[in-house]
Amino acid sequence: MSEELVPSPELSRLAAALDVLDEHAELNHRYRRLITDSRSALSAPLLRTTQARGIGKKLLVLVKAAGPGFPDTLAAADRTALEDGLAQADELVFHT
Repeated sequence: MSEELVPSPELSRLAAALDVLDEHAELNHRYRRLITDSRSALSAPLLRTTQARGIGKKLLVLVKAAGPGFPDTLAAADRTALEDGLAQADELVFHT
């Protein structure tokens, strides 16, 4: 039984949210490694659904690590990108 594949471009909201975190969040090297690993996986043309879910989970962890007030520190466009990425992560992790 083969696993379903997801084209990387369909995960652009996750990628954009990772970019916002990388650019604006104060994260230690372990959390930065999660961003690096996620970007590496997203560079492939196709990802397994489990990989996409894993990136979604990493995004949830990273936002929590950035702190409860982190979204409030962002410009409107960055906040929107983060919220869109979190919505996609929620879809992947909890609704598929």
